[in-house]
Amino acid sequence: MLMSIPGWISIASLLSSYIGKVKRFPDPDRLAVFFGIVPATRDFSSIRRRGHMSKEGSASARWALSMAVDTMLRNKAIGEYYASAKERKQSEKLTHVLTMRKLIRIIYKMPSERRLWKYDNSALIESKLKILDKE
Repeated sequence: MLMSIPGWISIASLLSSYIGKVKRFPDPDRLAVFFGIVPATRDFSSIRRRGHMSKEGSASARWALSMAVDTMLRNKAIGEYYASAKERKQSEKLTHVLTMRKLIRIIYKMPSERRLWKYDNSALIESKLKILDKE
C-alpha cells in the first residue's frame, strides 16, 4: 500500500519494516508515539510542561520519515499543507514535524482501510514492484 506513494520505493519498505502490522496500534497517535515525534511532557506537581520531540522511538525510523516528508513536498496536497503550516507556525523545524505527523496519519489509514495513495498511478506502482523483484 505504501509503495503506491510516488518516490517511496525504499522508504516504504523501510517504514513498513519498522511498523509491521499497523493494526497493533489503536490510533495514529500511538504510531506517532512509536516513532517518537510527539512532544515530551514533564509533570511537576500541578504544572504540566510540553517540550521538544520525545525522540523515544528508533532514530533511523524518524530519519526515514523525515526523508519521506522531503520527498512528499513535491506532491501538491502535502506541499500545500507544508506551506500553510509554515505560515502558521513560522518555524521550519516545527513545520517539518507537523508534516511528519500528517504522513503518520496517512501511513496509518492506508493499510487499515486497504486504500492506495489517493493520487495513485498504477503504472508507477507496477514499475516499483519490478524494481523490487530485481533486488
